[in-house]
Amino acid sequence: MEEKNLYAQAHLFVAAIRVLEHQQAAPPALESVCGLLSISLEEGNRLCRKLLDLEVIGLVEKTGDIHLFIKDHVKLEQIPLQQTSSSLADELMRFKKEKEADRKSLETLRAQQEEKKKKLHEALARKLKDGLKPSG
Repeated sequence: MEEKNLYAQAHLFVAAIRVLEHQQAAPPALESVCGLLSISLEEGNRLCRKLLDLEVIGLVEKTGDIHLFIKDHVKLEQIPLQQTSSSLADELMRFKKEKEADRKSLETLRAQQEEKKKKLHEALARKLKDGLKPSG
């Protein structure tokens, strides 16, 4: 399944459950749904969790397998239609921006510390100079 928004993916996932449930006359296994949609089991698990959270689908465990059924297909319409970009790419971009901000902050802090150090050395040099002057 190419990168699509959650709304489209959810509709496909529920449609696959519906088709397999019709063909098998029983709730289909998660692996069957993933196979029909040509998606990885990990991607299927991700979609399954999201749809479970939205209470669109339900699951039943039979002999160690997870079987899915449609709980309330109308709740699919609560999913926003906006296009979702790759969450990994978003996280990577956010991470890079944070690291860049941290780097700039660190450079500013270092520059401030160098300035303080320079002023301290100047002040010590003045005091030392003043202390070594012969008093008349």
